[in-house]
Amino acid sequence: MQNKSKEVISSNSDSLILQKNFEYLLKQVQDVQKNQATSRVSLNQMEEYLYRMNTVMTNTKLRGNWGEYQLDMLLSVYCGQNPSIYTMQYTLPNGKIADCAFHLPDTKKVLCIDSKFPMENYLNLQEDEDTYLRPFKMNMKKHIDDVANKYINMDTMPYALLFVPSEAIYQFVCAKCDDLFTYALQKRVMLVSPTTLVAEVMTLLSSTKDFYRTSHMEEIERNILLLQEDANRLVERSIKAEKTLETLATQFHSVSISAQKLSSRMTKMGEDQ
Repeated sequence: MQNKSKEVISSNSDSLILQKNFEYLLKQVQDVQKNQATSRVSLNQMEEYLYRMNTVMTNTKLRGNWGEYQLDMLLSVYCGQNPSIYTMQYTLPNGKIADCAFHLPDTKKVLCIDSKFPMENYLNLQEDEDTYLRPFKMNMKKHIDDVANKYINMDTMPYALLFVPSEAIYQFVCAKCDDLFTYALQKRVMLVSPTTLVAEVMTLLSSTKDFYRTSHMEEIERNILLLQEDANRLVERSIKAEKTLETLATQFHSVSISAQKLSSRMTKMGEDQ
């Protein structure tokens, strides 16, 4: 009887262990299924993102909008939303609209920036560079000519910036198409990427600050002198106030002594009576 009880207890223990193992395995399977579902959602989101990016990059108009957006984002980060420094979608007196115009100090002339994104020609280069290098250069020269003809005139600075929103394309031009830089300089057009544009913007901002600092130097010096006068006046008044406080302290001490004498006399008179 005792042996049978032990067998029953042992059997129950084994059942509990098996049940726990089964529950653990079931949980592992459920976790795997959950992770797979999450992975499928992530993959679907990534696929949707890539599809949207592909739609942007293969559509000329949307690609242009992306270039303008990137230009605006860079300028807003380094210049702030400051219309006195730059204006997006600036209309020139000749009716042409530049993606951006920099307002320079001491002149009404602006520095125009226009974004160009030759993505299709660049992608063709990745397939067959020998075949598509010449069309790529021709397309870039056309963009340079457009910027020179539209955004360099009597109402602008004698040069303009052509913004290439892709660092990869800009680096390819530097490495394989250095003659394009020579052509652009002849047309008084500077090719810039997101990185080099930031350097250009920082230089312009520094020059603008230096100009305003220099042009307002007399006013700054005058304000400094006024501040010095105010500081000297404050020191003089502080000294006077200190002397007044010392005089008041002396007088208060004298009044206190007189009050004590008067109090002593009155006390003595009261005692005599």
